[in-house]
Amino acid sequence: MANKETVVGVFMDEDHAQRALETLKSQGYNARMADGSNLSNLPGLSSDEAQVYVGRYNEGNSVVVVNAGNRGEDALDVLLDAGAEYMNLHTSQGKGGQSGQSGKGGQSGEYDANYYRNLQSNQRQYGRYDENLGRARNAEEMKVQLREETLTATKQNVQAGEVEVRKVVHEKEQQVPVNLTREQVVIERTAVDRPADAGEIGDMQDEVIRVPVYEEQAQLQKQARVTEEVSIGKEAVQEQQTLSGTFRHEHAEVVNSGDVQVTGDAGTTTERSGGSGMKAYDTDR
Repeated sequence: MANKETVVGVFMDEDHAQRALETLKSQGYNARMADGSNLSNLPGLSSDEAQVYVGRYNEGNSVVVVNAGNRGEDALDVLLDAGAEYMNLHTSQGKGGQSGQSGKGGQSGEYDANYYRNLQSNQRQYGRYDENLGRARNAEEMKVQLREETLTATKQNVQAGEVEVRKVVHEKEQQVPVNLTREQVVIERTAVDRPADAGEIGDMQDEVIRVPVYEEQAQLQKQARVTEEVSIGKEAVQEQQTLSGTFRHEHAEVVNSGDVQVTGDAGTTTERSGGSGMKAYDTDR
């Protein structure tokens, strides 16, 4: 921690301090709200500088401490944008910083810690240095920024599933009729009564006559044929969905104590209390 640059911001109220704290943490800074117990011994700050912050804390101001490392200027800009008190302490210019540094585009004039310690509340300035005004804003010129979160739908392609097109072989039995031809032997006997020749008598012997008999036999042959083509493609179709979510928005409340009339652009007014003399004005826009 001794090697890290310390940046300190003083705020008139806790609301501005909390906004600065949220922004700093969202940007990765090690930031915290000071409780007053360790303001007098922050690393990198002189005792005079520390007394300035202790005095502001004791007055009821909110103090944010940032261990900014080598990003002190950027952290300081965040504090000033959130409305931190403008200080330009020459004793810590460039090192060990605090919200007293000018930040980017800041004022060139520098003052010592005693100047800011003795500065009256109506003389203090807040936020960035304004070249046109020649100073930063005073307490009366501080504007409360009302912020609102917006919901935006984003789209990304994710795999919803997949479709497989498979070829599966099925077997089935088929009866194929076929006509077959076969030969058969037909024997016919005819009675004959005629004299035999002398040679025929001499040639009498056993004799075998073989007659080949043929028949057709059937065999099945397989031939593959293309019967169908399946085309696989994708097309994009659109459907409408409604996303629901919550968002936050800020509104200003103007609260007066006692018999005080509020004029100007206060918006819709609503009396919240009875006879205590306290009224709250909501400006919700």
